[in-house]
Amino acid sequence: MIPIIYDKGETVFISNGLGRLRDAISVIVSEERNGVYEMDMEYPVNGANYELIQIGRIIGVTHDETGDIQPFDIVSFTKPIDGIVTFHCTHISYRQSYLTVKGTSINSLSSAFTLFGNATPSNPFTYWTDKSSTGYLGCMDGTPRTVRQTLGGIEGSVLDAYGGEFEWDKWTVKLWAARGQYRDFTIRYGVNMLDYNEEYDSSGCYSSVVPYWTDGTTTIVGDKQVSGGTPPSGREQCIPLDVSDKFEDQPTKAQVESMGLSVMNSQNPTMPSQNIEVSFVRLQDMGEYATIGNLMQCRLCDTINVVFPDFNSGGQFKIVKTEWNVLTGKYESMELGSLSVSLSEALGITNTLDRQSAPMDVTTPTVTVTATTGTVKSVSARKYGKMMMLLLEVYNTSSVSGGSNVFEGSISESAYRPILTAMGSGYWGNRAMVSYCRSTGSITVRNVSNSAMTSSSSDTVTVSFTYIIA
Repeated sequence: MIPIIYDKGETVFISNGLGRLRDAISVIVSEERNGVYEMDMEYPVNGANYELIQIGRIIGVTHDETGDIQPFDIVSFTKPIDGIVTFHCTHISYRQSYLTVKGTSINSLSSAFTLFGNATPSNPFTYWTDKSSTGYLGCMDGTPRTVRQTLGGIEGSVLDAYGGEFEWDKWTVKLWAARGQYRDFTIRYGVNMLDYNEEYDSSGCYSSVVPYWTDGTTTIVGDKQVSGGTPPSGREQCIPLDVSDKFEDQPTKAQVESMGLSVMNSQNPTMPSQNIEVSFVRLQDMGEYATIGNLMQCRLCDTINVVFPDFNSGGQFKIVKTEWNVLTGKYESMELGSLSVSLSEALGITNTLDRQSAPMDVTTPTVTVTATTGTVKSVSARKYGKMMMLLLEVYNTSSVSGGSNVFEGSISESAYRPILTAMGSGYWGNRAMVSYCRSTGSITVRNVSNSAMTSSSSDTVTVSFTYIIA
């Protein structure tokens, strides 16, 4: 899209504002899970409407393939000798860094959001969540804080107390229990994966804590609490843990120890941080596949599959950082963070310097699919580590109109069921079917075309699923 420049007081962002910035050279939006949400634009000094680009004004741009426009405040710029100016912008949600709140005894998420809505000066933001969370908001101890640091920028913040994943949508702050969804999208080494880079950091790992509470006068120290896991070093690593912000009143020693153990275990202390940065080609970016792009979209906080056939393995990862090219309407890059399977585990690597060591087994398991509606013609499966690829051929013994289920059934073996619902790729001739395989093992295949199917095995639907098992 062509960026739009808005005046400082704009609030709705549905018009062309003061004008379009049609001579933009580069516009990149960077967004991280529960983190950075910023935009950088390069613009020539002789470009159209250049004089409108001023500190404090707002630039509206898309941030993903939905086409939704998000507003970014212009906060700084650099003007080199070549006349190409780089403007740095932050999402309008950053304005919460200049809204101040003060409170005590905040013991639920709803109470916290009510407090934020009454910030000083007048707060234009609204707060929404699909979580119902209780617990003490440790950072609200009577000390004035900005709303944004209280949401997630300091110890004892909303993220610390209640967890979740933020979405910043114009003037609305959304805290999801889990933002994003599982996408039946696979990045496959040797097919659409162009490059990847693994980052593995065990420097913050520990396996035990000595918890303590203090109010500046009195200090209560608990006995050592052990997580039960082992850091990558193979040694016990113990750190002091301040749990003072977890209590409104002075706790007992037993309460300090219990809180210390709870906090430690919630942080997965023996698990090293591990991300991978992946460059890949998405099928909807290729002309002949553009019509099925909606089935292959993926965006921040979605969960997707990564397959490494050369290593006979795969894994499931969450998208934790994106860079969106506003001018081309495509992602420049995505960074993936590990969920249930680390990259090294997915690759079967015990030594990250030796990518050929200890590959996971590839097997052809026998998977039983029992039908309740329709008939199973054939089932075949392939297992790459924790990645399952399941191929079904099914048909119905009666005529099936558009919008009706061709097949309903379930996977009998619990070990071969997905840990998250997987959307399959299903076809009857050249017509697409909608299909799902759920964590319960249930499978549904639906005829969404306008054409009725006959009661014949010749009208066979072929469905494939790719998913992660426990």
